[in-house]
Amino acid sequence: MFIGGRLSVVTLKSERGSAVDALVEEILGRAHKAGRKELAAWRRPQRELRELARLDYVRVMRRTLDYHTLRAIIRETRKIWPEFNREVFRPKSLNQLAAISSDLRIHLQATPYRGPEGMALRGFYVDKTRKMLKHPLIFLNTAHHPGAVSATFVHEIGHHVTARVTGGAGDAAHYFFYGGHRNHLGHPVELAADVIASLTAYPAPLARKMFAMPWDWGLVARADQLPDKAFAQIRKHVRELLGINFGASLPTGQSLNYLTGMIHYAKLRWALLAEYEL
Repeated sequence: MFIGGRLSVVTLKSERGSAVDALVEEILGRAHKAGRKELAAWRRPQRELRELARLDYVRVMRRTLDYHTLRAIIRETRKIWPEFNREVFRPKSLNQLAAISSDLRIHLQATPYRGPEGMALRGFYVDKTRKMLKHPLIFLNTAHHPGAVSATFVHEIGHHVTARVTGGAGDAAHYFFYGGHRNHLGHPVELAADVIASLTAYPAPLARKMFAMPWDWGLVARADQLPDKAFAQIRKHVRELLGINFGASLPTGQSLNYLTGMIHYAKLRWALLAEYEL
């Protein structure tokens, strides 16, 4: 349906209406305050990009992710997508994303949002609450490239799955900001959602080919500087999978932020393969 000229997809007809719409507006209104650090980083994408490009993701992941919880999250995700980490999750249309959400009894709202946060906000997830939500809620900012919207949906599904495994995501909204990837590395819930997104984009058969690098030559696995050959393969894969061609048709800041996300998810996938052979 259209609300104020904006597309909004809500999957549960019995619970459509002003209550959910009002909650979304309230959460969007808090986004600027919630994401101050991310908003600042979004306006200076080169800084985060250079930092993540040098960082050893294996070392960071060891500190943040519990291996047994990670395995449980992967098992739970396979209940939704049986081919998870076996085949690439292809981008979906909004109608297809709405169908997936409906099957999972999740509210899905998708609308272009260019508020005070500009394009920094990708989306958010809110678990069900006793007072306001009978079902979880996913919001997608469709002002972004369609491939990025589909990737955001997978990240938010990662929150949903993590909440099911750990016993709840809490009442707060889990915002997905560009400029926030560095913060995700120190936050178990956010990093778990990123893991789900990374494994959908680079399933094990592809990852073993793409990341066939000498990380296993030493005693300790590392995932730091991506070799040029791997970087070229990753860029080609993202262009073919998501239709994102950096610098060709995107504003400079947006292109750099998408590039930062590409490096983040690729290095996270490399680290998962190197450390856990996933």
